[in-house]
Amino acid sequence: TQHCYSASATLPFAMGVFPTGIYVKQLITRRPYFTTPVMHGQLHNNTFAMQNNMAYWWSAGRPIRSTVLQTIMKRNQTKTFSDMVNRGGFIHEFSLQGPYTFIVPTEEAMSKIKPAALQKLNAESDKLATFIRHHVVPGQFVMKQLLERQSVETLAGQSISFSVTGSFETRDREVLVNGSSKITRYEHKASNGIIYFIDRPLVPKW
Repeated sequence: TQHCYSASATLPFAMGVFPTGIYVKQLITRRPYFTTPVMHGQLHNNTFAMQNNMAYWWSAGRPIRSTVLQTIMKRNQTKTFSDMVNRGGFIHEFSLQGPYTFIVPTEEAMSKIKPAALQKLNAESDKLATFIRHHVVPGQFVMKQLLERQSVETLAGQSISFSVTGSFETRDREVLVNGSSKITRYEHKASNGIIYFIDRPLVPKW
């Protein structure tokens, strides 16, 4: 829904224009909606951010402070995988070095592993390390680069492939890893890398 107001109903604000009237009332009464575009730069397609260039200027200059591990560890959707990274002793390695491209299975993805198999995997340190490293690629790759390369080598020393299925016409276009794991979220940036989320874990060759 677009908010309509005349040019005379606006006031100068910093580097852009600050809308007044009914929309200002919304911004005041719904403070999280007001602060989010400016403080975090995540909702640039809403009316406020489009009218206020300050939002773009502020977010573009803000450094990304969270590492890849800090990002996935604070998300409930990736708790099982982040716990495995912690158990495998990779906290120091993945926090200080980089850049990395993480292909992270969500909770839904990890639930597809049978409980007994998951328990066995956590108990065997060598297999656990291989499993984790198979989800990490050295270097930082955006989606365009991954699709151009078609395959990249993980820290486990094994290749994973990237392919596109579907079409724009039918609106079912998806990117798959190893032909079966669908990427559900793309290019989540961190201070030492980039993160992709998938709906099925990648299984290495043991």
